[in-house]
Amino acid sequence: MKKIYNFLTSMWLMLFLTFVFAFASGLATFIENDYGTTTAWAEVYGTKWFEWIQILLAINLLGNILKFKMYKKDKLPAFIFHVGFLFILLGAGVTRYIGYEGLMHIREGNTKNSITTLNSYIQITANKDNKLYEKDKKILISKISNNYFKINMDIAGKKATLEYKDFIPNVEKKLIEDKTSPAKIKMMIATPNNPPKVIVLDQKNFNFEDGIKFFIKNNKIYIESNRDFTTTKMADASTTTHKAHEAIEFKTKRMYNFTDIKLTPIKVLSHAKEVLSSKKVIGGKNVQSSFKSAIKATLTYDGKSKDITLFGYGDSRHGELTKVEIDGTKFVIEWGAKELPLPFAVKLDKFELKRYPGSMSPASYASYVTVLDKDKKFDFKIYMNHVLDYKGYRLFQSSYDMDEKGTVLSVNHDPGKLPTYIGYLLLGIGFILNFLNPKSRFRKLASRVQKETVLSSFLLAFLVLSPNLKADSLDDAKLYNKAHAELFGDLLLQKQDGRIVTIDSFSKEILLKLSKKSSMYNLDSNQIILGMITAPKIWQDIPIIRVKHDKIKKLLGLPKSAKYAAYKDFFDFRQKGESPYKLLKDVDAANQKRPIKRNQFDRDIIKVDERLNIAYMIYTGDLLRIIPKENDPNYKWYSVKDAISSFPPEESNRVRTLFLYYFSQIDKAKKSGNWESADKAVKLIKRYQQKLGSAVIPPKSQLEAEKIFSKLRLFDKLAFVYFIGGLILLITIFYKMVKSSANIKIAKFIGESIIIFAFLAHTVGMGVRWYIGGHAPWSNAYEAMLYIAWSMGLAGIVFRKYSLLAPALTAIIAGSTLFTTFLAGMDPQITNLVPVLNSYWLDIHVSVLTASYGFLALSMILGFFTLIMFMLKDKNPDIKRSIVEASRINEMTAILGLALLTIGNFLGGVWANESWGRYWGWDPKETWAWVSILVYVILTHIRFVPWFNKNYHYKFATLSLVSYSAIIMTFVGVNYYLSGMHSYAAGDPMPIPKYLYLIVAIVIGVIIAAYPKRNLEK
Repeated sequence: MKKIYNFLTSMWLMLFLTFVFAFASGLATFIENDYGTTTAWAEVYGTKWFEWIQILLAINLLGNILKFKMYKKDKLPAFIFHVGFLFILLGAGVTRYIGYEGLMHIREGNTKNSITTLNSYIQITANKDNKLYEKDKKILISKISNNYFKINMDIAGKKATLEYKDFIPNVEKKLIEDKTSPAKIKMMIATPNNPPKVIVLDQKNFNFEDGIKFFIKNNKIYIESNRDFTTTKMADASTTTHKAHEAIEFKTKRMYNFTDIKLTPIKVLSHAKEVLSSKKVIGGKNVQSSFKSAIKATLTYDGKSKDITLFGYGDSRHGELTKVEIDGTKFVIEWGAKELPLPFAVKLDKFELKRYPGSMSPASYASYVTVLDKDKKFDFKIYMNHVLDYKGYRLFQSSYDMDEKGTVLSVNHDPGKLPTYIGYLLLGIGFILNFLNPKSRFRKLASRVQKETVLSSFLLAFLVLSPNLKADSLDDAKLYNKAHAELFGDLLLQKQDGRIVTIDSFSKEILLKLSKKSSMYNLDSNQIILGMITAPKIWQDIPIIRVKHDKIKKLLGLPKSAKYAAYKDFFDFRQKGESPYKLLKDVDAANQKRPIKRNQFDRDIIKVDERLNIAYMIYTGDLLRIIPKENDPNYKWYSVKDAISSFPPEESNRVRTLFLYYFSQIDKAKKSGNWESADKAVKLIKRYQQKLGSAVIPPKSQLEAEKIFSKLRLFDKLAFVYFIGGLILLITIFYKMVKSSANIKIAKFIGESIIIFAFLAHTVGMGVRWYIGGHAPWSNAYEAMLYIAWSMGLAGIVFRKYSLLAPALTAIIAGSTLFTTFLAGMDPQITNLVPVLNSYWLDIHVSVLTASYGFLALSMILGFFTLIMFMLKDKNPDIKRSIVEASRINEMTAILGLALLTIGNFLGGVWANESWGRYWGWDPKETWAWVSILVYVILTHIRFVPWFNKNYHYKFATLSLVSYSAIIMTFVGVNYYLSGMHSYAAGDPMPIPKYLYLIVAIVIGVIIAAYPKRNLEK
């Protein structure tokens, strides 16, 4: 028993299981990419051996908690976060075995009290002597799996068995001539209220419906009806009318039109049999999943057998019902989704879809429902990130019907949520306390490192190429006087949330939204927005709309090198009968998908469509609500167009006159170069605003503060300042490693001073933002990131007296967080035009993950430099000491990076669960994030294996260098080479860059070159 216990709790078993877990998870993503999600689940995620890996890891973890006595006071933080992992595994188990989820499709006015499962089942219903017997089994069927199943069922003491024989993916029914078989017809049926469908009629059911029948005469098939009908030849569209009871030959290449039904024959054979074959489908797994597949099985009952075929999709859709009778017992068998009852009903009162003005693109959608539960009844509005919780069920807005008369709700019942969330909480608390615990591995390493040692990160530089322009358009755009544009920027505007801001602040937000820039073509945001309003036709020729995805560029007819598109690039008016909007079909397709199913292309095209609509509303003036209405009870401000069309006649004429005068003065100024009259016109508008809108206009000092704050873009600059402080200290530490006698006091003072300066500026910036907004600056995702960065800066300043490590590490985190907000464009909300998945949790998740990538990148770089130092250690005896110190810093960096990576990944789980009710879906991106966690768990725990401790520093440097490949795969590889909700190329792999082979060669070369000098004792 002791041997078994020692085996189950051994560290080498933990590392082995962790490696297998990581390898299997990563392999599953490639299986999914090539064969589909069902196959990945059948081969890996849904298997018993995959479950046993997790169970054994839980047993091993529990054993090691006891073995290492982590419950003692000095190890309490480690105990907390290790127990957190146990809770997470417990929650995962509860979710897997007890929880379930499904879809609820409701049409307006209808009521539903059941859901359709996402998983597929084999469902058998038997009717014997008017008594029903039922049996079902959850099943995963795929192309490359064994797929075998055998379902036994007791029917009044007699045994019925359904046994698997074969699987035919993407099945196609074909009719082939066979002289021994009866006549068959394959045709398409179309009715007014249903989509067209293809059916096959056998000779035995030639009596069709609605008085239509078929019969054979002279070895040909004829059709006859009890009412008049017409036939239309497809070759020339000629039409012939036929009288009731007139029999005519049923031929292909014709359409038979009845009152409420249309028949189009595909194949008409007097002797034929039906065979099944696998259709070759081009277009990736998402396209393939739209085709039915078939399972061949044998049903045996009371000693008699019949071969049957089950048709289905293998997912949340219902399959065809297969009916068979054996000895008077009727069987109905289905392969497909299962209906699960709910303890309450939901009625869809109204589905609401809001679109962008001047566009068919959805801006948001919501379901107004009534919950009916016995004597209880209440109304609720379900929309994105606003879920209905009732009786342990969560209902999420998922999708909608094309005719906008129905909704699709995602329904989740998950008892595992509580232990999982407890695990997340313990995980976060444990990691934080572990870094403060003086007895932790992290702090022990820190105490061994020289006080001058510090970590840092590197700031990435990006080269943005300017697009080519039409000279006349840009020349006209540059006629707008900068001083006048600044005066125009002083005008006030009411945002969607009712807050009054200057056009100057608003224009910067708009331009950032459109182009991710604060200025373009030597024009500031005020000049650009003024130009877009007063000369929209000219600005529609100028590229200002950022386009990142190559596939979108191709759809717009842009070269791959283009960074921006002009408004006119999105439209092609030459195609008659079709929408001129080039992205319409792809935008509609992306919006139709459930959010969890959207890949990177879908999300990018939705964002580009959003930018296009923002540009449209600038051109039309709809976004500029700059006109206050006299005596308006809600103090609402209006756009010029709305004011002229909806205000009382006298007030409307006043607005019309004011702006006609202003626009005319701009035209004159552009020609003459004299902007005095245009300046006076702006001042008239400003007086009009002050007179009618004074009740809601903020103090002048607040508006001025916002204008200056917006212009400075302080937090973007602070990211650079934080990084500079860290970079100076990083260079210092490497210099100290090479020359131990070096005096680094000046460099240390400069690095610390820069970090302290950045923190003080950060504090002032947060205070100014508080003053401008009138509330504490952590009310949205962007402000939360600023606050997190500020709190990290504060922690570094507080703990710097104990070790230089604290301000260095926190400066890196602060800089990484601020830089992430810049890259993600996480500015405060400027309009309601945001992607439906704009989520606070999502941005926190991305920010923490990005920060972890920075720390793990530093670990990789330290590993590389350590190997270089091994190669040079014989030239300078001091380098040996530097290798030891670098290894300690490396391990600390890996520990910190792993903590951030783990917390960030599980924060993503919280976001996903709050958005659509599933915190883990084994999507390739999240799976590789998990693989990365497992890889770094191995790296930070491998020291517990005695063999590894020989030549420890060389081995750790090598592993830290190689381990980063998991991060590269997570951050880049998944985006291009795997399809999923996070994928960039939608499953179309890009060629591997040639420079990558060079990098791999260099890494291998350095590892091999350092190997002979790996022993520090020599």
